[in-house]
Amino acid sequence: MKTIILPFDFSPNARTAMAAALQLAACMGSGLFVFHVLHESPYKLAAASGETEMDDLIRRDEAEKTNALKEEVDTLVHTLKTGIDPGRIQVKAAYNPLVVEKTIELAVSSGAGLIVMGTHGASGIRKFLFGSNTAHMIARSPVPVLAIPEQYVYKPVRTLLYASDLEHLEEELGRLIPIAISLHAGIDVLHLDYGYNDKKISNEEAEHVIRNSAYQFIQLVTRKASLEKPLLKQVRQYLEEKQPDWLVMFTKEKSMWNKLFIGSRTEDMAQSLQVPLLSFKKPED
Repeated sequence: MKTIILPFDFSPNARTAMAAALQLAACMGSGLFVFHVLHESPYKLAAASGETEMDDLIRRDEAEKTNALKEEVDTLVHTLKTGIDPGRIQVKAAYNPLVVEKTIELAVSSGAGLIVMGTHGASGIRKFLFGSNTAHMIARSPVPVLAIPEQYVYKPVRTLLYASDLEHLEEELGRLIPIAISLHAGIDVLHLDYGYNDKKISNEEAEHVIRNSAYQFIQLVTRKASLEKPLLKQVRQYLEEKQPDWLVMFTKEKSMWNKLFIGSRTEDMAQSLQVPLLSFKKPED
């Protein structure tokens, strides 16, 4: 993987995500780009005498925050002792009112393979999925997003739990396998079967796709799903039983699968996801 993007807002949760991102970059041989978006400048821009002075204030703020980012990274690199080459780490602060959009723009333009971020930002807003910025990033980013829980402590990744509706299985595995290879991790494909779905393939076809994939450390696990229980609770049960290291989801706005997952209560979500969630955009039909 070429580059990991880490949006950083100087919150404790962002520091947890930074620790994970540094160790992932060291493990995967990736570069790390730590990026802070100044969406609200602390300077009284409205009091500036003109456009030139306003621009100077913004540039000064960007420089100060970039230096603060360097200090954060240097401190954590020294503490973690991951062995990552400091030359593979970039830091930058930039003023923009659109935090998520600017971060996605950077990820796409730099050819990043992953965005890593904490589950709650400094705003403290705990709604929808993990927090407003993380939820919007997952919904909009064409680059995979790894959401790191608040209390997460990084450990080597051995198993990825890929919750699948068996739609686009071959394409989705094609995107997940390179990450699994770089992590030296196996993949458990968990299919919670709700019955009829004219878009999914059969279990036999799924097994064929897995056998013919470019990776041998994959297994299919099928369980009959209950419409009386939220999907999240059924996924959580498997998480508790098997204790995989990450949960993987492919999401698509307005799909039934996405609604079943994201439609769960926020408090259930917060209690359930004690492991990172790796989210991809689902392939187009």
